[in-house]
Amino acid sequence: MPLLVGYHRPNTLSEAVSLLAQPHHVPLAGGTVLNADRSRSDLIGVDLQSLGLDSMTRNNSHATIGAMVRLSEVVGAFDGDLLSEAARRELPSTLRTIGTVGGSVAVAGSENLVVAALLASSATVETDDGEIRDLVKFLSDPRGLIVAVDVDTSGSWAFEHTGRTPMDTPIVAAMGRATANGLIISLTGVSSAPVAVSSVDEVEHIIPIDDFRGSSEYRHHLAVKLSERVIGALS
Repeated sequence: MPLLVGYHRPNTLSEAVSLLAQPHHVPLAGGTVLNADRSRSDLIGVDLQSLGLDSMTRNNSHATIGAMVRLSEVVGAFDGDLLSEAARRELPSTLRTIGTVGGSVAVAGSENLVVAALLASSATVETDDGEIRDLVKFLSDPRGLIVAVDVDTSGSWAFEHTGRTPMDTPIVAAMGRATANGLIISLTGVSSAPVAVSSVDEVEHIIPIDDFRGSSEYRHHLAVKLSERVIGALS
C-alpha cells in the first residue's frame, strides 16, 4: 500500500467531493490499484465506501450499476451476460471482492476487460455533478467523481481473445454486443485504454501500442482477426 500521509472516510457525497478538490487527495474505491503501489507518496486517501454507491438496479434490458459495486457482484448479477464474463476474467477471485466498477472505469488500463465490456454495452457514466456522458467521451476526458454507470444488456454478445494461456490476461481481446441499435465492438490491448469501434474497417486503421507482450504489428493482426470472429459470431 502507498505510504499515505492521511486518510478520510466521508459519509456524504458532497463531503467526498470537497475533500477530493484539495491537493494530493485521491479517491480510494476498491483499492486494487492504489493498494498495489508500494512507493512513497504525499497522497491522502478519500475512502468512498460509506457513500451509498454500492447498489444496482435492472429494468428490462438496462441496468444502473453504482460506482462502488464490486466486480464479484457483477459476476453474479449478470450471469450469462458479457458483463459477467468480463468481470470474472478481469481479476483473481480474491481481488474481485475488492475491485469496483467505478475504480475500473477511473483507471481504465489498456487490458481492462470490464471497461471493454461496458463500452460494448453502450455505457454512460454519471458523475457527482449529475452530468451523464458516454463512456467513450468520459475516457477521453475523465473528470468528476463517478457515481454510477448505466448499461444496455439487450441483444447477443461474443467474446474472443488471445493470451499466453486460456485464463491469462489477453494480449488482445475483442468483444461485441449486437442490439436493435446496431453493433459495438470493443478492443483491449491496442491503446492506453479499451477502444470502441463499429466495423473491421475501423479496426484496420488502429495503430496499436507496442510492448514486451506483443509488437504493434502483432496486436494489429490479432485485433483484426478477433474482431472478424466477433462479427461472424453475431451475424
